[in-house]
Amino acid sequence: MNPKDNRYLRRLFLERPFEDLLREHCEKAYNFAWRLVGNEPDARDLVQDALMKAYANFQSYDKSRPFDSWLIKILQNVYIDGLRRESRHPAVSLDAPLATVDKSWEEILPNKETSPLDHLTQQENLDLIQQSLKELPPHYRTAIVLCDMENLSYEEISKVMDCPIGTVRSRVHQGRLLLKETFEKLEGKKNPERLMQ
Repeated sequence: MNPKDNRYLRRLFLERPFEDLLREHCEKAYNFAWRLVGNEPDARDLVQDALMKAYANFQSYDKSRPFDSWLIKILQNVYIDGLRRESRHPAVSLDAPLATVDKSWEEILPNKETSPLDHLTQQENLDLIQQSLKELPPHYRTAIVLCDMENLSYEEISKVMDCPIGTVRSRVHQGRLLLKETFEKLEGKKNPERLMQ
């Protein structure tokens, strides 16, 4: 075999095309987006914008680094840019339908071990957690989602958020405290009898 052919084959197998990488990591990107924005339509829009940006800049992707971290960093940047735009020009659609979350039947119907009351309580807690996340400043929300929901290491989060590891640790810690405080406030509004206990 010609050495040139060998280099071509090596490059072909080592450089995975964008579509293959996307297929492998798209669900993680969507989950991250959903946790940031809290509803399906906005999460889909956010992922779509991030994927367009990732595709346009794929030639600058360093293939020695994890693709998912690179993609999540782009997604986070698109999200922050959107927040900045909204803060300058807030807009509210009165015609937009209320956001709903598509769920699988397994998530809607309780399993045999879960009573209907337990299932309802669990769902209420998940909804309160999502509401609490939405109340947090974006840098705390991002740090918590990446750490506690996406299970990234502090080093990976540091790369995604483009800040030192110490800052990541601080944001995760402070974010958890704020999340707990917000959760307890929302829970108290929803269930005032729990405050009396």
